[in-house]
Amino acid sequence: MTEHHEGSVEPETPSTTPAGPPRRRVRRRRLIGAGIGAAAAAVAARPLLSSSAAAATRPVSMAMHVHSCFSEGGATSRGGGGASMMSQLQQATKHGVDVVWWTDHDWRMQAYGYDTDIRFDGSPEDGALTWEPQDEGPVEGSSEFVTRPRSPDEPGKAMRVTARATGSAQGSHLVWAKAGNSFYSTNLSDTTLHVDVLPEQVGPDAELVVQVETSYRPATAGRPAGVYVLEYRVGGKPGRRLESPLVGVVTQEPSSDWQTLVLEPVEDVRALWPDLVADDSGVARLRFGMRVRGGAEGSAVFDRLRIERSRDLTAWPLETQRRLMEELAPQYPDVTQHLSSEVSMVRHMNVFMEDFELYPYPETETGPTLDRSVGAARRVAAWYQQRGGVVQYNHPDGLNPAELVQTRALGMDLMELGSPRGADETRARIDLFDVAARNGIFLTGTSQLDDHNGRDWTSYKRFWLTSAWAASPTLGDLLAAMRAGALWWWDPTRWPDATMDVRVAGKRAMGQVLLLPRGWANARVEVSSLPDDSRLVVVTGDCDLSGATSPSTSEFAYRPSDLDDGGVELSVKPGTYIRAEVRDAGGEILAFGNPMWVLPADASVEVPATRRFRWS
Repeated sequence: MTEHHEGSVEPETPSTTPAGPPRRRVRRRRLIGAGIGAAAAAVAARPLLSSSAAAATRPVSMAMHVHSCFSEGGATSRGGGGASMMSQLQQATKHGVDVVWWTDHDWRMQAYGYDTDIRFDGSPEDGALTWEPQDEGPVEGSSEFVTRPRSPDEPGKAMRVTARATGSAQGSHLVWAKAGNSFYSTNLSDTTLHVDVLPEQVGPDAELVVQVETSYRPATAGRPAGVYVLEYRVGGKPGRRLESPLVGVVTQEPSSDWQTLVLEPVEDVRALWPDLVADDSGVARLRFGMRVRGGAEGSAVFDRLRIERSRDLTAWPLETQRRLMEELAPQYPDVTQHLSSEVSMVRHMNVFMEDFELYPYPETETGPTLDRSVGAARRVAAWYQQRGGVVQYNHPDGLNPAELVQTRALGMDLMELGSPRGADETRARIDLFDVAARNGIFLTGTSQLDDHNGRDWTSYKRFWLTSAWAASPTLGDLLAAMRAGALWWWDPTRWPDATMDVRVAGKRAMGQVLLLPRGWANARVEVSSLPDDSRLVVVTGDCDLSGATSPSTSEFAYRPSDLDDGGVELSVKPGTYIRAEVRDAGGEILAFGNPMWVLPADASVEVPATRRFRWS
């Protein structure tokens, strides 16, 4: 096989060596995996972080897609509550994550188009609300929708709930107001609930109940981890108390006629659990019913729910979440928090920027409308980019490769590749990414956490983090790394403290585009200490700008023992990109490093200034 010239080749002194596969210095030859490692010309070894430029940066690990009390609640019909910011920060601390980006759904932060008037009429309201009975404990219960009695302030029907305790222990018959697409789930800080109730048969052992399930929090102040629940009751002893560590009860005297309950959940969280940051509370479930004990029977009628919020569409959510970030920061000093959002009324995209803003959706009388068109996505992405934002295409599953090429990935800057749902979805996304790379669409690959629960980030099929080579975890330094492509993503449970890099002439070149008037470029792919059973796989791909909708790649695999000082030397011809993966013995990805492109100086593609490799 042809030998290649030594050293890193700059445009002024190009190599004229003919084409060949990636090369490295080896002590013996091996056939490994999908590619062949072959002897290369001797090259002076450069240890990781050897150059002065590299020494100014360090790995900064990031959870780039994290939801909290501003997004929807849990995923099960029996509840479970959505994550609090506190629970997500606890997970970040547990896993040694440097940076959490808050990426709550923008329209949920705004309560954009949310219903504020809910009728108890027993039928779906525009398909958005159904009623699901749920029994807890020893109880016989039923619910029905009746024309009489009903609130004097609401036409139509009301909901009657009856229950009888079948044992000495407490039981309840509740009806969950199951909202389509969780249309009332959002942060509770500015929220007051008004509901009309008629306590027909209540007393010390039979109580009318309105239950507000809030957010999940980790163990704190001697309390276990779990969902914090507020129960507003009519009947029983009046006052505010803790029924259990995570259940707070607010009881009122019954009236002989219709009465309006005015519920201020955050004020009650603040009073019942004064050690918490009370505003770090979302609403996951609303339930209505009867709670009985000791053989008692009870019944009540519910009608006319009003949800009152003071927020405006753009300023309030950001001011509130920034305030919560500041209040929680002293408890989690090792985690840097940055405010972002998952823009969700078009194709989902995360936006990372200084002085983050929410996109100004138009006011609506009919509810929000999802617009997945190319034009809508481009318009919103461009709006953010004009304001200095870096825009990420989230979970691009099902994206047509032809559309990807034709639209230049909708003009976005980043793309989520590592999927929490496993290897097949991840590989399909990487194939899309390679199509983009082949066509000179310079994206930065990232990973998807997308956690809404705050319980255990490792519970997903695959758990990924993304890291950046950055001078610090500040916004400016991380945005610069994103724009330059100096990111990699990895599985921290299987390869702790993973790092990946590509260098040319002693300088970092991962994510960069090298423009050469002639000749080849020599590069070095470097990784931190690999797991014993893993392989470093160098992927080379054509960048022919052909408009092709399938990738054109080759792979060359190396065992840990084959690497020289954690790296392998490569000779890269123009019209090519290289990137690195680390895979386990079964071929599953443990980590992915972003590409470096080598193109002719006259290549007919626009290269962003942040991507252009600078030789000096």
